[in-house]
Amino acid sequence: MSSEKERLTDTDEIDAAVVPADDVQGLGNTDEIGASAVLAGDAQHNSPRMQPVETLTDSDEIDATVILANGAHNDDVSTQPAAGEAQAVPELPGGIGQYRFLCNFAAGGVGQVGKARDLIFDRIVAVKKLNEKLRDNPRAVSAFFDECRLNARLDHPSIVPVYAMGKDESGHLEVMMKLVNGSSFAQFIRAARQTYDHKKISNRQERHALTSRLEYFLKVCEAVSYCHSRGIMHGDIKPANIMMGEFGEVYLMDWGSAQPLNIVLEHLSGTPNYLPPEFLRDRRTSTQVDVFALGMVLFEVVTLRRSGNGAVPDTAAASKSAQPSGPRNDVNDSDSYRHYLPELKIGKAIKAIIYKAIHPDPAQRYQSVSALASDVRHFIYDEEVSASPDGPVRKLFRIVYRNRIRTLLVLGALFAFLGGWLFYSYYRASEQERIHTRALTQQLRFQSYTDRQAAAVEKKFLLAQTQLLLFSDNLIEEMARPHEADAAFYDNEQYKSPETSPPGMQDSEYYPNPVNLRHMVRIPAERPEAVRLDLLGPRQFTQLCNKVIRYTLDSNKVSLLDRQFHAKLFDQNNLIQRLFIAWADGTRYSYPGTYQQTVFNDSIHSAWWKQLEHSADKQEISWSKPYRNNAGRILINCSYPLYSPRKEFLGFAGIELRVSKLFASVLQARRDDPVHEFYYVGRFHHVISFDTDGLSLTGRNGTLPDGVSVQPLVGFAERLRENHYRQFEAEFNGKRYHVDGALIPTSGGVLLQLIENKAFHSHRHPEE
Repeated sequence: MSSEKERLTDTDEIDAAVVPADDVQGLGNTDEIGASAVLAGDAQHNSPRMQPVETLTDSDEIDATVILANGAHNDDVSTQPAAGEAQAVPELPGGIGQYRFLCNFAAGGVGQVGKARDLIFDRIVAVKKLNEKLRDNPRAVSAFFDECRLNARLDHPSIVPVYAMGKDESGHLEVMMKLVNGSSFAQFIRAARQTYDHKKISNRQERHALTSRLEYFLKVCEAVSYCHSRGIMHGDIKPANIMMGEFGEVYLMDWGSAQPLNIVLEHLSGTPNYLPPEFLRDRRTSTQVDVFALGMVLFEVVTLRRSGNGAVPDTAAASKSAQPSGPRNDVNDSDSYRHYLPELKIGKAIKAIIYKAIHPDPAQRYQSVSALASDVRHFIYDEEVSASPDGPVRKLFRIVYRNRIRTLLVLGALFAFLGGWLFYSYYRASEQERIHTRALTQQLRFQSYTDRQAAAVEKKFLLAQTQLLLFSDNLIEEMARPHEADAAFYDNEQYKSPETSPPGMQDSEYYPNPVNLRHMVRIPAERPEAVRLDLLGPRQFTQLCNKVIRYTLDSNKVSLLDRQFHAKLFDQNNLIQRLFIAWADGTRYSYPGTYQQTVFNDSIHSAWWKQLEHSADKQEISWSKPYRNNAGRILINCSYPLYSPRKEFLGFAGIELRVSKLFASVLQARRDDPVHEFYYVGRFHHVISFDTDGLSLTGRNGTLPDGVSVQPLVGFAERLRENHYRQFEAEFNGKRYHVDGALIPTSGGVLLQLIENKAFHSHRHPEE
């Protein structure tokens, strides 16, 4: 064993209690440590805090292990573990007459190692026993016995054999084991680094050296695979626990953390840097624990650098003790896969083997040590490894290399491959063209679906404009005729009280207050002295309103009087909420008759009146912003200026419309095919969103019902206008959408349609 001392930091071992460093005493500096391991833990120490374990001599090294907190291991480790507590230590004869003790040469936290001579076979053996302060501790003695007993059951060339166990002159346990003259794998790696520091190594030389190191690693894999076949998990595989003899022998040491497979431990034991995350979390023993540890060792073998997976136990005590005391190389970081010497390269295949061995997900890890060893052998012999399957070109190169005599056949195969590649290229180009054509067709279908919905909405807006013009023209005609004042006007205040309202009042879901379908409501001007004479009688006004309500674009035949004409206003497909006249002097007439808390809507009245004055100059139809009435329904109104035959401005005729009926087709499309999302962005940047439950109204700086800002939607509408309504892709509400839109000319708004990208290419849009 090398004379260099190696320290175990707080990341090296997990245990609930470790003897402090000042309890360790060195016993000599002239002899090397053999194969036996000493127990490094204090069964009487109950503190969860972990202390460093150190060797005490400059020339000797202790192969240390740990015991569980509060005593021995959970179960007696055997080929078939028995249920319950570990068996008691049997009575052993005092003294082993075959062996004569020579000297102690090293000590650890709770154990010491010495040498003895086998008098019968004339050989030097290793003697391992507990330190004086633990020799009378029942739990420590039981754990020591269990470890030696387990070691003795294992029969493998890479596992140090146990010769005998007995008691010394004081009646304390001691075990005789094979003495191995050599050094640890950790020292071997350090020696390789020192050699590289003083000698320039080429990549070819490093490849040969790596092959030699991997041969040692494979011997360790064989020993671990043997243990797994016996139902045992080692639990503390690391370079410091691997001994190398003078003639290439490899021994797996330190069985103090060994446990039966498929059990749940009460406490963790082992070295954090070499334990997988699931074991630190669940404490369940499995072959995957040793596979992970071997992967960490393989990382050091390949890179000649110290590994550190950054894993931290989930208990408070282990978390504190498992924190690295210095810089570590994270093997899960691709930058860590570099050699100790930066100029030396590490192959992709061996990187893949390491990463698969230490994969955080046990299901993605090697399922057995044999599988890991098999991949390492394949790498040594430059064969395909399962962790990094060869591509077609690499496979071809392997075939060429192994069949050098058949070069002509390989060349012929290569030409055949090139011909196939040309054919594949042509096929791929054709496939891309087909995909492009299919995508273009899908876009056209998407645009067609949007255009159909916009056309249906535009038809409703045109109908409303036609009804407004019909209303305006008939008002002018009726005012030129004499009328009979056979009915009284009812003012707004009269509708407020049931005692003064006209007969025939009834409730409706469309209006916040009771309405009257036989009478209109008059809202006098704010200045009574300016009230002009009635230009139209109540009866003529009511008949005219019903005529307009019954008008459709499909037929110009309108019946003025019908027994059912009043029910048309309550029809679920009717667009009109009310008809009104705003005379220039401020007097207003509105049908149906009902009490109005506000004149239209105070929040939009000022801006709306300015817009009316602008439209009066141009004699054009004016559309207001959408708004909610007192019943919570979304409405919009349009108006048209009135002039007498002598070109005198009389006022405005208007129609208030139900937005839900204007966009009834869009609402139905949203319910029938929820993949399509619809939004209407008006001229004033207000947004109407459509859902399966109905529609909602939001201003430019507002949010949708789900809390998402509408500003991106306003931006989509402006982008479509600028790009002549060309489709595009955009992010919205954390998702990637395909955006399309169509202009509704009458209102000046844009109907947006959005569909998620992942559904766009495969979705079948409804056909007409």
